[in-house]
Amino acid sequence: MRRGGLLRSRLLLEIVVLSLFIGGIPSLFGALWRWPISPQGRDHLAFAASSRGVLEGRITDPLGAVIPGASVTLLRDGRMLAQVRSDENGRYRFADVVSGLYQLRVERQGFAPREIRDIFLPAGAVRVLDVMLSVGPLREEIVVTATATEVPRAQLGASVGVVEEEDLQRQAKVHVLELLRIIPGLHVAQTGGRGGQTSLFLRGGNSSFTKVLLDGAPINQIGGFFDFSTLMGTQIERIEVMRNPNSVLYGSDATSGVIQLFTRRSREYARIPTFGYAIEGGSYRSLRQEASLRGAVRTFDYASSFSRYDTDNHLPNHAYHNGTYVGNFGWQPNVASEVRLVLRHTVMALGTPNALDFYGIPDDSAMRGRETYVVLSGRHHTTRRWQNQIRFASVHSLSRFTNPAPTGEPFDPFGFGPVYLGAPVTIVGGNGFRVSGRAILDFGGSYPQTFVTDTVRQSLWAQSDVRVGEAFTGTFGFRYENERGRSGTQRVDRDNFSYILQGQYNWAARVFVTAGVGVEDNAVFGVEANPRVSVASVLRRGEPTSWWNETKLRFYFGTGIKEPNIFQEGSSLFAVLRGLGASGEALIARFRIAPIGPERNRSFDLGLEQNFARNRARLSLALFHNRFEDVIEFLSRSALLQLGVPVEVAQATPFGANVNAQTFRARGAEVELTADVGHGLMARGTYTYLDARILRSFSSDALRPTFNPAFPGIPIGAFAPLVGARPFQRAPHTGSLLLAWSRSRWSLVLIGSFVGRRDTSTFLSDPFFGPSMLLPNRNLNPGYQKLDLSAHYRVHERVTLVTVVENVLNRRYTEVFGYPAPKLNFRAGARVTWGGVAAWRDIFR
Repeated sequence: MRRGGLLRSRLLLEIVVLSLFIGGIPSLFGALWRWPISPQGRDHLAFAASSRGVLEGRITDPLGAVIPGASVTLLRDGRMLAQVRSDENGRYRFADVVSGLYQLRVERQGFAPREIRDIFLPAGAVRVLDVMLSVGPLREEIVVTATATEVPRAQLGASVGVVEEEDLQRQAKVHVLELLRIIPGLHVAQTGGRGGQTSLFLRGGNSSFTKVLLDGAPINQIGGFFDFSTLMGTQIERIEVMRNPNSVLYGSDATSGVIQLFTRRSREYARIPTFGYAIEGGSYRSLRQEASLRGAVRTFDYASSFSRYDTDNHLPNHAYHNGTYVGNFGWQPNVASEVRLVLRHTVMALGTPNALDFYGIPDDSAMRGRETYVVLSGRHHTTRRWQNQIRFASVHSLSRFTNPAPTGEPFDPFGFGPVYLGAPVTIVGGNGFRVSGRAILDFGGSYPQTFVTDTVRQSLWAQSDVRVGEAFTGTFGFRYENERGRSGTQRVDRDNFSYILQGQYNWAARVFVTAGVGVEDNAVFGVEANPRVSVASVLRRGEPTSWWNETKLRFYFGTGIKEPNIFQEGSSLFAVLRGLGASGEALIARFRIAPIGPERNRSFDLGLEQNFARNRARLSLALFHNRFEDVIEFLSRSALLQLGVPVEVAQATPFGANVNAQTFRARGAEVELTADVGHGLMARGTYTYLDARILRSFSSDALRPTFNPAFPGIPIGAFAPLVGARPFQRAPHTGSLLLAWSRSRWSLVLIGSFVGRRDTSTFLSDPFFGPSMLLPNRNLNPGYQKLDLSAHYRVHERVTLVTVVENVLNRRYTEVFGYPAPKLNFRAGARVTWGGVAAWRDIFR
């Protein structure tokens, strides 16, 4: 593999970035290093000899403006100990506080009150706790993913959606993928029932164009794809979805956007931990169990969960089993430092019956997999204005697909060996076209057939954030990543480096600018730079008591890249020629054939947000435009010639090769309305319009479309979309609805998903390898509407009954054409907790 370029510059940048981080360590061990400490630091060290501490901070609104005159109350066990008001700079301070566990309540007229629980103040510590108050009842989230720092969503120019822990609990979904359906611009497609392979399309990008992070660590497969079907909701506390490219911060694969999952940590300080157990059972012999243990003692906290989910699903040979363990362990040696270890291990098994609507009989194949995620991080506030963090991550993914024997009726039309046919079927498309017949289900050859993917991604990330005054924050970052593994017979071993520079500027709490550049030095394609800039401008602040409130205009521009996956690199034109030996090397040198390049996106986003009804409602509008270029396609010899590849080079390839050839665009609009209706009812609705088109392609389908004699004159892309058509699986119209009602002991949530017709193909061959089982691509996959209902009833403070009904309308639908999804089904069960702070408070005293 190619290694490096610009070695001297890289070493210099590595030294600078790592020095910034290492420079923060001596203040943690100041006595040993004899590092010069600021006057404020000397005061803190002098105070450390005391058994008492100080709690102080600043009160701000979502735009960062200080809030003077806020009432700040310090409580312990629900009893008020002291009360102060924030000064003209929004600051508060409680001095001479006995070490222990406290709560903080902050109130100010015109703002939603806020209470922060489980604040542990060590002996002799000066703890800084800044508090943001929301204007009105709508929740204002703190977002990390957009900037890699904690920033209120109101200050962001990016399009960001957040699913909070409260939403996760109320929806009671088994898998994370179900929680993502309410995010605008995001389309989820699962093959069949639970455990079926799941792809995610963000604002029209390919399914491998979204970076997936777990507590800051990338967990995609090499090349960007991530199968959400294996990811249970076990111990997930929060989900952030950034719908813009961000290769500045996250490097390759953040081409369309970024999804980040945060693991729940314990904030319950007690010598006796909190135990939890949940059990649910229901349709298709489904059973879900989860046991958890969490707690915190002084400077240590721990949260650990194990869940098991089993179901037969609604189709033959489609049983699914998933066992997931999650652990989150933290240590805070002082109020300025934290070390955290997150573990996540999943083992799964799935029967894969294939597209039952196309074959009429189930295949006998099966999938087994194992995924292990390890994230070890350290964070240190060197001063109040300088923070450093470092993170090591290891991701191991192993999957084994096995087809033990051919399924179907053997048929040998040409005397070269049999193929195996499915049962006679009639396939009806959402466009009204239909075909009848039999399709090839399995091919001849030796059995059992096994395909193994085994990959490891390990990364080291260092980040330093420096705040200059109250208006500017600079971020410097460095990432090293090693990717290695195999997919089938092809192997890779890559060393990649990333360098990040970002600045955030706040002008008078009205204009917020974020700009940055990331330089990616990839083992495959070399050095690539990616810029981005975003602006959020508050056009009108509005009074909290008026009907029309805050008006915000936002803008985003950025580029994103994606590295090739294992197959794309191993079958690239460059790799194929190198595999020919001396003759191939001569062709590479003669015609200057370069390694396969990254897939790219250039994106614009313009949005408007309007709060109204005394900040009880928010309307968000967004227009976006993505242009995806250099998308990798596998081209035949003849297609390589049409692309402009020299004749000698094209003829040297045995069958063809992967090259950067395709271009497509995806533009559209998003609308989101959120409202606190009152009386415990929250409502949220979204709608996305997507106009996606293939602009350039040299695939075999694009150059020579297929024609089914039953539909004369209609060109068909058998395996890939045609030029001018929509990319497969992109719905032009999608929407969602969420109604959540909570009152006393009851909680009800109604979730709706609405998806329009999508272009796709049956991808089928008839018994004579002909096109008679193909249908026109346009609107082939029918649209659908799906409603889910969940209900919670709190029997006791520690006992809650749960019922979930999915597909309430009992509709038949397919997210991926040919793979029927479950009809009406339900789960019911209970959640129980005991121990912890509430039951053992006297022990802590």
